[in-house]
Amino acid sequence: MQYLTERDLPITDKNTFKVPLFLFGGAYKKVSADAKLLFSMMLEDQSFNMLDLEREYGYPPELVKKCINELTKAGLIQADQAAASSKPSWRRT
Repeated sequence: MQYLTERDLPITDKNTFKVPLFLFGGAYKKVSADAKLLFSMMLEDQSFNMLDLEREYGYPPELVKKCINELTKAGLIQADQAAASSKPSWRRT
């Protein structure tokens, strides 16, 4: 079996993100892999509204909502409903 390495992908820095290790232990063990990946991507580019998450990452609206609920329940983000806008946005806690 052959694996890709950084040498095989010269633009890896622009196409990668880091997943914090703390997400895999303690209180966050039960958070889904989708929610952990979405949280990690949100940390990278600071995109915090549902429409951007759906467009940027191709996540279906239902999955974004599910992940946002998981992340909010886990205390990783706080959902803020903007008064002047109908689209919810989020911020890290």
